Amino acid sequence: MKSKTLSNERIGQAPNYNKIAWGIVLGMASLLILYYLWTRGFVYFKYSKEVYTDYFWYRAPWLLVHVICGIVATLIGPFQFIARFRTRYPQLHRNMGKTYLGAIVISTFVSFYLVSTAQLGVAYATGLAMLGIVWLGTSLMAWASIVKGNVRMHREWMIKSYVLTLSFIGFRSVEDLLTKMNISNFVDRKILMAWACWAIPFFITELILQARRISIAQK
Repeated sequence: MKSKTLSNERIGQAPNYNKIAWGIVLGMASLLILYYLWTRGFVYFKYSKEVYTDYFWYRAPWLLVHVICGIVATLIGPFQFIARFRTRYPQLHRNMGKTYLGAIVISTFVSFYLVSTAQLGVAYATGLAMLGIVWLGTSLMAWASIVKGNVRMHREWMIKSYVLTLSFIGFRSVEDLLTKMNISNFVDRKILMAWACWAIPFFITELILQARRISIAQK
C-alpha cells in the first residue's frame, strides 16, 4: 500500500516534458525576436542618412512609420494569446487587440508605398505586396470573427495573423544565413525571401490548424 502511494506521488510530480520543450522553443524564439527588433527595428529610431542609407533615405518617414507599427504589433501579439491575461483583463485585451489591428492597417498601407518605390524588380515587389494583403486579410478576419462571437475562428485567424507579423524575423534571419553561406546573389536572396518569409510559415500554420481540427473531429 505504501509503495503504491509513493509511486502515485512520483507520477504526480513527474515533469511535463511537453511543456518544458515548448518553454525552451518559445524562449529561443523570443530571444530571436528581441534580437531582430533591436538590430533591425529600433535602429531606425536613430533618424539619419547613415542608418537609412541612400536606398531608404528619401522614403525615411514612410519606413519609420512602417517599422513603428510593426514593432507595436510584434510586442502586443504575445499578450493576446495568454489565457490568464485575457480572463483577468478582458477590456485591456480588447483595447490591445484594436491597437494591434490599427498598427497592421497603417503598416500595410504604408508598405504598399514602400513596395511601389522598391528597385529590386516585379517579383520582389509582388511578394511583399502579397504579404501585406494576406497580413491585413488575416487580421481583419480575426476581427470579423470576434465581432460575430466566433471565438474559435478568432483565435485561429489571430494565430495566422501573428505568424505573418513575425515574417520579418524569417526574412532577416534566413537572409543573413544565406549571405553567410554565400548562397546566390543579393537580388535573388531578396526575391526568394520576399515570398518564402511568409508563404512557407503560413502554409505550415494552416496545416497544423487543419490537422488539429481533424484530430478534434475524430474524438
